[in-house]
Amino acid sequence: MGRSNFGQAERPTTLTKQGFRTKDEAQAWAAKNTLAINSGTWVHEARGKITIGELGQRWLSMQTHLKPSTYRTTESAWRVHVKPYWGEWQISKIKPSDVQHWVSSSQSGASTVRKAHDCLRQILAMAVLDGDLPTNPASGLKLPKKPKSAKTYLTIEQLQQLADEATKHKELIWLLGTVGLRWGEASALRVRDVNVLRRRINIEHNAVTVGKEIIIGTPKTHEKRTVAVPKYVMAMIAPLLENKNPESLLWERAVGGPLPNPSFPDWYYGAVSRCMEKYEGFPYVTPHGLRHVAAGLMVSSGASVKVVQRQLGHASAAMTLDVYADLFDGDLDEVADSMDVKIRDAV
Repeated sequence: MGRSNFGQAERPTTLTKQGFRTKDEAQAWAAKNTLAINSGTWVHEARGKITIGELGQRWLSMQTHLKPSTYRTTESAWRVHVKPYWGEWQISKIKPSDVQHWVSSSQSGASTVRKAHDCLRQILAMAVLDGDLPTNPASGLKLPKKPKSAKTYLTIEQLQQLADEATKHKELIWLLGTVGLRWGEASALRVRDVNVLRRRINIEHNAVTVGKEIIIGTPKTHEKRTVAVPKYVMAMIAPLLENKNPESLLWERAVGGPLPNPSFPDWYYGAVSRCMEKYEGFPYVTPHGLRHVAAGLMVSSGASVKVVQRQLGHASAAMTLDVYADLFDGDLDEVADSMDVKIRDAV
C-alpha cells in the first residue's frame, strides 16, 4: 500500500497481500474494511493518528470570523480545557464515552463545560468534514444545563431612585432601564445615531472589553436596529449632542474612548449601594440587569412580544418569550378570563 500524508486522501485500489506479511493478513484486512470502503466511511489508518493538538491548533487559526471577545473565550477554552486533556489523543482513538466522561467529570461551571465541549466538537467536526473521521464522537452527548440567571425587575419609582443616587450619567441609567440597550451598545453610541425629533436611536455598534482594551465592533447579533426612546429620557440625552461632531461618542472617558463597564465602587455601583441602604427591599441590580428592568417596564406598559423583541435586539420572538416567559404569565390569565366570558355567553 502507498503512504498517506495529513490532508491527502488515499484508498487502496486492489486488495492483495502487497503491504501485508501474509495472505491471511490481507484477507483479514479486507474482511474488516471492505464494508467501510463501499459505504464511503473508510479512513486511512495514518489519518486517524492525527492528534487533537495538531488539528486543534489548525482549527483555531481558522477562527478569523469571530469577534475579538468571542475569539478570546474560544482561545481560552482551547488553551485551558481542551488542549491539556485531549492534546495527545489520536482522533481515531476517541470514543463518545471518552468525551462523555470528560464532560460529566468536570468540576467547572455549566457554561465553561459547554464552551469547552463545543470547542472539541467543532475540531472533530472539521476532521469529519475532511474525511479523517467517519463520525463525530463529541456529538449527541448529554451536557450540563446552564442555570437560568435570576432576573431583577424594578418599578419605575425604583429606577428613578437609582438614577437620583448616581453622581453622574443619570440619563444613561434611564436609557438602559427603559429602552433595554446592552451596556456595550449604549457606550458605543455616537451623536449621529440619535434622532431627537423622532425619538429614535440607531444601534449600529457595540463596545466590548478585550483584555484591557475596549474595541468597538458590530452589535452582538450583527443586526443593526432602531429603538424608540421615551420623551422624558430623550430630553435628558439631547444636551449631550450639543457642540459635538456627528462622530463623537455620547459618553466618553477623560482619556478618550467608550466608557468601560462599571465596576464596584464607582458611580454606578455606588448608587446601587446607597439605594439598598436607603430603601427597604431595593434589589441589587447590575448594568446588564437594567436590560431586564426595561423588558419588565415595557411589558407592564402593554408592549407585545414583537415590540420587546425589536427593542432588545433578540434574534426572534421565541427567544424573547423564552427569556421573559415570567413577564407574560399575566397573558395566560387574560386568555382564561376571556374564555370564561365566551363560555358563559354560549351556555
